[in-house]
Amino acid sequence: MKRLHPLRQPHNPQLTTQNSQLRTHNFPMHSSSFLSDALILFGSAIIVAMALRAIRIPSIIGFLLAGVAIGPSGWGLIAPESSAGFAELGIVLLLFTVGLELSPRHLLQTGSRLVWATMLQFAFVGGLSAAALLLAGATSVGPLVVAAIAVSLSSTAIVLKLLHDRGESESSVGIITTGVLLLQDVAVIVVMLLISAMHGAGESPASMLMREAAALAGLVLVVVLARYALPRFLQTIAKHGGRELLTLFAVLMACGGAWAAAAVGWSAGLGACIAGLLLADADQRHQLVAEITPFRDVFNALFFISLGMLVDLDVVVAQLPLLLAAVGATIVLKSAATALAVRLAGWPLRIAIITGISLCTVSEFAYVLADQAAELGYFSASALTLMTAYTVGTMLIGALLFPAAAPLADRLFTRRAVADLPAPSPDSESFRHHVIIVGYGVTGHNLAHVLRATRIPYCVVEMNPTFVRKARRDGAPTIVGDATRMSILQHAGIGKAHALVLAINDPRAVERIIAQVSALYPRLFTLVRVRFVQNIEPLYAKGAKLVIPEDFETSIEIAAHLLKEFRVPGNIINAQLASLRAGGYGLMRGKPADRVMTLDLIKILEQAITETFYLSEGSTACGQTLQELDLRAQTGCSVIAVVRQGKPNTNPGADFQLAAGDVLVLVGAHEQLDSARLLLGKED
Repeated sequence: MKRLHPLRQPHNPQLTTQNSQLRTHNFPMHSSSFLSDALILFGSAIIVAMALRAIRIPSIIGFLLAGVAIGPSGWGLIAPESSAGFAELGIVLLLFTVGLELSPRHLLQTGSRLVWATMLQFAFVGGLSAAALLLAGATSVGPLVVAAIAVSLSSTAIVLKLLHDRGESESSVGIITTGVLLLQDVAVIVVMLLISAMHGAGESPASMLMREAAALAGLVLVVVLARYALPRFLQTIAKHGGRELLTLFAVLMACGGAWAAAAVGWSAGLGACIAGLLLADADQRHQLVAEITPFRDVFNALFFISLGMLVDLDVVVAQLPLLLAAVGATIVLKSAATALAVRLAGWPLRIAIITGISLCTVSEFAYVLADQAAELGYFSASALTLMTAYTVGTMLIGALLFPAAAPLADRLFTRRAVADLPAPSPDSESFRHHVIIVGYGVTGHNLAHVLRATRIPYCVVEMNPTFVRKARRDGAPTIVGDATRMSILQHAGIGKAHALVLAINDPRAVERIIAQVSALYPRLFTLVRVRFVQNIEPLYAKGAKLVIPEDFETSIEIAAHLLKEFRVPGNIINAQLASLRAGGYGLMRGKPADRVMTLDLIKILEQAITETFYLSEGSTACGQTLQELDLRAQTGCSVIAVVRQGKPNTNPGADFQLAAGDVLVLVGAHEQLDSARLLLGKED
C-alpha cells in the first residue's frame, strides 16, 4: 500500500539521519518496535489531552501537538516510516467512519438551501484561494485548482466531534454545519476520483483511459453488488455471528476498500471512505455505527497524532512568516466567505457568522487530496510538507476558535444594549394577550395544536423555510425571522403577549432571547424547553420563569408509565412526580435543599392522598367494626371504601365489620397513612 506522505522522500535527509541516530543511541528500546511506538503515541496523547482538557481546550489540539512533539522532527521518538504508517492507518479508519455518516437519505434531506450554500462556499473560498496563489506566483492550472479545492474543505472530524462534545449537533448551527460538511465530503470524493483518472505518467493516453475505465467499471460493479448483496450478508452475520463479527466485518470493509483503491492507483483513504459509504444505507448501519463509535475517538486520535508527526518543524521555522500569514488569512477570509455563502442561502446573519467560524479549518480530506495530487506530480515533496504544516495550523486555530464562535458573533454583530433597542412596534395590533411560540419543530407544532383546540390565541416565530411552510399549512399565524432580534418579537406582539415559549435547539440563542425579553418585559411568562438539566441554571439567572429539561421530563414520563403498570394510584404518582419537580428540579440539579424547595416538598407531602391496604388474616382489625377500630381518631386517616371479594362498598357505615381479605381505601396525608399502615398491620 502506498505511503501518504512525502516522508518517503524526506524534506531534510540529514534531520532524518540525526533523529534515527538519536533513537538508536538514546532510546534503544524504541528502535523498531511497533508496540513501543504505539505505547509512546497513545501515552503522549493521553497526557497532553488530559492537560489541555483541564484548562478547557479541545483534546484534538492536544493530539496534534503530541504528534508534533514525538514525531521525527520533534523529539524523534517515532521513526519516519512508523509515523507514515500510523498516518495511513489513521486516515483509513477515520475516512471509513466519515463514509458511514454519508447516508444517502441524510444527503437527500439536506435541502436545496444547503446545496446552494455549499456551492457558494466552494466558489467564494476557492476563488479567494486561487487569487492568493496567483498573486504568490502560481502559474500551473492543475496545482492551482487542487489547492483551491483543498482549502475550501472543512474538517468533518473536528467539527462533528466539537459539536457532539458541546451537545449542539441538533441546533440550527449544528444542522447547517453538518449538512455543508457532508456535501463537501461527497464533492471531494468526486474530485479525487477525477484526479485519479489522470494518474499514469509515462502511459499512453489509450492505456491510461482503458485502465481508468476498467477501475471505474469495477467500482460501479462493486456498488451494484453491494446494493443487493451486502444487506443479505449483513443479516446473516448479525444473525449467526453476533456483534463481534459485525465489528470485525466493518474493519474488514475499511481495510478491503483501502487495499482495493491502492491496487488501482487511487488513494487508500478514498477507498476506505467508499467502503463506509457502501454500508451507509444498510439496515444494519445504526448497529455498525454503534459498534464503531467506541473506537471512533481512537481513530480520530490516531489520525491527528499521526498528522502532527508528519509536520516538519524545520520547515515551520524556516517558513514561519509565510505559514502564519497563510493560516491567519485562511481563518479570517474562509470564515467571512462561508458566512456570506450561508447568509446568501437565506439564513440569518448571526447563524451565518457562527457557521462561518465553525467551518474555518482545513479538512483531513484536503491532506488526502493534496497527497494524491503529489503522487501525480502536481505538488513537490517540499510543497506537500508545507501544505501539511499549513493544514495542522488551521486545525489548531480553528479548534480553539470553535467554542468562541457564538460569543464572538454576538459581540461583533448582534449584541446591542437593551437601552438601544427600538420601542415596541405599532404593527402588532392583531396580537393581544396571546402566546408566542418560537420554533415550529415537534414541540412547537404540538403546542400550537393544543392552543388552537382550546381557542387560545398564538403566533409562531420561525426562520426555517420548511417549518414556515408547515406552520402556514396548519393555519398558524407565522412571523418569519430570527427571534434573537427584538424587532422580530415586536412584530409578533411581544409587548401585549401573555406568554413566550422557546422551543428551539440553540442554547446561545435561547439565552440571548431570555436576557432581552426579561429586561424589557419582566412580567411576561417565559417558558423554555432545554435538552439537559445542566442548561437550567443559566436561563433562570437570565430571567426565565420556567425551564423544562427534555431529558428529565422524559425520565419522569417513563417513571409515571412504569408506576401505572404496577397499578399505583394516580394521585400517588402525581405526588411523587411533583416532589421531583419541586424547587425547579433542584434535587436533580445537585442543589442543596433550600427553604423554597423544602416548603414545596412539605406542601406536597402534606397533601391528602389515597392508598389501598390489604387486610391480612391475623390482623387485629379483623372482626372489628369501623367504629370500634376508630382509625380516624388514632391516625387521622379515613376509610372511604372497602372492597370485598371484588365488590366495592363505598362510604361504609360505622357498623361495617372488617374481615380478612378486605381491601381498605384510605385517604390522608403521608404521615397519617404511615400510622394507619402500622395500626392495620398489627397481628394478634
